[in-house]
Amino acid sequence: MRRGRAASGRGFSAEMALSIRAEVFSLLQAAALGVGLGLGYDLLRPARRHGGGAFWDFLFCLCAALSAFLFAMHSANGVFGSSELLLSLFGLLLYFELLSPILLPIFSFFDQKVGVFCIITQNSAKNFFLSAKKLFQKRQE
Repeated sequence: MRRGRAASGRGFSAEMALSIRAEVFSLLQAAALGVGLGLGYDLLRPARRHGGGAFWDFLFCLCAALSAFLFAMHSANGVFGSSELLLSLFGLLLYFELLSPILLPIFSFFDQKVGVFCIITQNSAKNFFLSAKKLFQKRQE
């Protein structure tokens, strides 16, 4: 056997090549990454509607880039190739077409309930602090 060539044939070694099962699993994980990114975007939609859209967009892009990086480092052996990119985009589009119309109204409903709770809590806190301020002002007189 000559030096510089792998034992299993034309430039590939058995240790370097991924098995077909591992490759398919990696591609399924890439599709799941796309679905997860779509879910994350839908979770941020109500917050974007309340204001600060640029901040939430930046946060989503940062999380998406971090997720893609961690995916590439963990399951794709440091490579985020075109097949992984295409399948993650496919998962994202699949989520937006199939699951988003079902889940977005649910997220909006909970956002409205949380918004009402925040308004009630804010008004209660404001009334409490005004009462406390009046009480302490009477004590000082």
